[in-house]
Amino acid sequence: MITHQEILNRVDELSNEINLHYKDKDLALICVLNGSLMVFNELIKRLTVNYEIDYIELSSYKGGTSTTGKIDIVRDIEINLKNKSVLIVEDIVDTGNTLNFIHDLISNQEANDVKIFSLLYKSVKYKFDLKIDWYGFEIKDIFTIGYGMDYEYKFRGLKDIYGIL
Repeated sequence: MITHQEILNRVDELSNEINLHYKDKDLALICVLNGSLMVFNELIKRLTVNYEIDYIELSSYKGGTSTTGKIDIVRDIEINLKNKSVLIVEDIVDTGNTLNFIHDLISNQEANDVKIFSLLYKSVKYKFDLKIDWYGFEIKDIFTIGYGMDYEYKFRGLKDIYGIL
């Protein structure tokens, strides 16, 4: 669906925009584990602004593609986000349920502003008003694997992104 080189080229483009946007700000980058780890790694290699990083891991799935409907925090953000610019880094935005949960969690910590980066974006399924500030690729409603995204905890290490029908 999307090659490794296409991903890298797009991350280059987006990182330039992000560098310009945050050039005079201290930035807190929040990596949403585990799926975002690969794109997060590529993004931070290209950032020239001051930043600190942290991670959040949530659980809403029970293997495969079935969701429980309940979001549990497995690993919470540890850094203080009060009065900071925050960029949430996601692998994919689908319905937006998880993203909305994270955004609310960060907003409750009194961050100055919270913006969103996602490698993939399914606008046809997205059901919130939160703006996706930067995204790599808008995709159709298809389940994806590779480049950090998994199916039943497998296929995260594929360097390209594949769609499963």
